[in-house]
Amino acid sequence: MNRLATLLVTNADRVALAPVLTRLEAAGYALADGGDRPVEQARRVRPDLILVGEADGDPVTLGAAFRANPDCADIPVVVLTHAAETGLALRALAAELDEVLDPDADDPELFARLKPLIRLATMHAELRLRAAAAATQGLTAASRFVAPAEPERPTVLAIGADPASTVALLSEDAEITTIADLYEAERLLEQRNFDAAILTASGEAELAFASQVRHNPRLFNLPILMIADDATVASRAYRRGASRVLDRPLDPGHLRAAVLTLVRRQKVRWGIRAILGQSLGEATADPLTGAYSRAFLESYLGARLDIARTQARPLAVVFFAIPNIEGVRRHFGDEAASHLTRQLGQWITGLVRAEDTTALFAANRFCVVLPDTPLVEAEVVMHRIAGVLSNTDFAIPDVYQPVRIWVQVGCTDTRPDDDCASLFARAGAALDEELQVP
Repeated sequence: MNRLATLLVTNADRVALAPVLTRLEAAGYALADGGDRPVEQARRVRPDLILVGEADGDPVTLGAAFRANPDCADIPVVVLTHAAETGLALRALAAELDEVLDPDADDPELFARLKPLIRLATMHAELRLRAAAAATQGLTAASRFVAPAEPERPTVLAIGADPASTVALLSEDAEITTIADLYEAERLLEQRNFDAAILTASGEAELAFASQVRHNPRLFNLPILMIADDATVASRAYRRGASRVLDRPLDPGHLRAAVLTLVRRQKVRWGIRAILGQSLGEATADPLTGAYSRAFLESYLGARLDIARTQARPLAVVFFAIPNIEGVRRHFGDEAASHLTRQLGQWITGLVRAEDTTALFAANRFCVVLPDTPLVEAEVVMHRIAGVLSNTDFAIPDVYQPVRIWVQVGCTDTRPDDDCASLFARAGAALDEELQVP
């Protein structure tokens, strides 16, 4: 069975936390014990996430010790506490910890709040792996994200009919833009980058809005804090895409801690995304498309396969083949075909997550590697992207008509004995054609 992630559990009352730990194991998370020297254990195990309980001493102080160690400073840290006090939440914020979570939270809340942190750990790992693969091609790239000493002021969109209280509570910490209409809010989110959104929920429309954002390829990573009048809304809100739900009456400290924690996470995500681009240069890019080259792909994927094999991690590979590029070439020439191929590389790269790697695999065929992604989730991504590409009119210089493309897709996940060639062959077979790997 694949592990979705490895979680280091430390300073924990194993009896009190037994129910939540059992749920995590049942969901596919592997648990490692922090032991008597948890920081050293974190350096050795390199978990995806650190869970800090409150069995002995202050959990925030221990969490800060992980942050202070350069070898594990980028591992997300979650405090598990039954005492959701405002003071604790604010101290965790000041210590740059990633979550304060009640272990009795139901499954929708528990996994909605942990999964983004697991993806953040994947992004940190991706930095290291792409830098190593780039080095094999003669390119030096950063392998670690370091937060700027003076970060830019956060930008937050407050959505709903009564944003005044939100503005009053957060105006000193962030630039707040307010908007009442949900349709206009989505349009604004697509036009401008916001670090988080605060959504005041009064009914089904706001829940539908959260779902819409999660399914929008440009917005799916946006943190959404939902303010709910009814405590029963929480489980539905987490299922529909909320990152955090707070009930009324609002506690100012809890709101501040929740929003600024989500903001910091988003800024880290944007920072890693920017650094990942350093591994894409002349030595590692395909000259036609600007996507990663086949040589980079094979170096990088070899390392990813080692991780998938030794740590039992899910890994998926998707092929996108566009056979009618050759028809464009016959009708409109080589330059038109090349321009279309470049556009497709840009579109596919823009439609996947930052931690997913897009490369030109062969003529008219792109490969996307999705780390830590089960096959069923990869297939959803594959069909979503294929649908977008198939329904897009592409504009090509000197071609005085829009061009529609045909998209063929194939997807597979790893097996214990896979190497790059066997993985590529199986993904190619899923395209209903024989793939010859040179």
